[in-house]
Amino acid sequence: MLEKAEYELIDFGAGRRLERFKDLILDRPCPTALGIRQGAQNQWKEADAIFVERKRESKNSPKATTSSFGFRGYWRPITTRGAYYFPEIAENSACDNATEPMQATQSWELAVGGLFLLELKGSPFGHLGVFPEQSSNWRRIYDLCCEGREKLGRPLRVLNLFGYTGGSALAALAARAETTHLDAARNIVAQAKRNASLSFPEAAANGDGIVARWIVDDAVKFVKRELKRESRYDAIILDPPTYGHGARGEVWRLARDLEPLLANCARALNDSFSFIMLTGHTQGFEAHVLERMLRSSLSARFGASAAKGEYLSQPLGIRSKFNGVLPCGDLALAVLR
Repeated sequence: MLEKAEYELIDFGAGRRLERFKDLILDRPCPTALGIRQGAQNQWKEADAIFVERKRESKNSPKATTSSFGFRGYWRPITTRGAYYFPEIAENSACDNATEPMQATQSWELAVGGLFLLELKGSPFGHLGVFPEQSSNWRRIYDLCCEGREKLGRPLRVLNLFGYTGGSALAALAARAETTHLDAARNIVAQAKRNASLSFPEAAANGDGIVARWIVDDAVKFVKRELKRESRYDAIILDPPTYGHGARGEVWRLARDLEPLLANCARALNDSFSFIMLTGHTQGFEAHVLERMLRSSLSARFGASAAKGEYLSQPLGIRSKFNGVLPCGDLALAVLR
């Protein structure tokens, strides 16, 4: 769904990924590329900027904060273009919550399949505001929401959990689905809302077909409250992390919390729901496991009729220019036609 002019995975390996975003080439961490040999080492010299992780070398060295996103660090520009988007920051500057200097990176926009825009910007953890491997799922979401609207004769009600910067929500909104986007991080939800404003400026101004809720909350608690309110959805999208924290410090552990959340999500679906999409990035929860969990939760809610749905499970990945396919997680999808 991401056109080559907008994005290309050039190479990966040795725990890194080399990507081109329009004319900007970036070298950044990639845990799934650990233990893999780089395909074309000369290509890495073309990077405009490199993300450098700060790791604690000893108990006396500056503390390197870490989170579910990875190690904190900074972007080191290599070219003039890189310096425009990622201004220089001192490599030996202190790195802790109190004294770490902020690197004011410049944002740019990424066009996604002619459907919506994402504002990208370097973060202190090497992220940019997009997971390119999800782009094929965004096309699926758009198509399924269009099909569901035609079938039901009305816009779908879609719930997007662990929504990050809104790619899945924007795909649903592009199909004029009534969309609830939820994430536990206030700044991330604000960025998703900003992406919607960038993507649909005329619709947002005129109130034409865009119905969205932007919610900062814990996914588990929110779904439970929706059940009490008897609020139901035609489609639910989940992209849960392995570990995480809710809006008020709630602890998320996928191995412990995913199964009961899926059970409640199944209960939150309408009887004639359109689809439920689950993506994961956790060892031991590969595509076939995610599909089995989806089938189990839907069978408990819908009985034998759940077996009539169409199921898809497959690994997610991005084909690179020089080194095959980079593994990027797994997908399980259930569709009621």
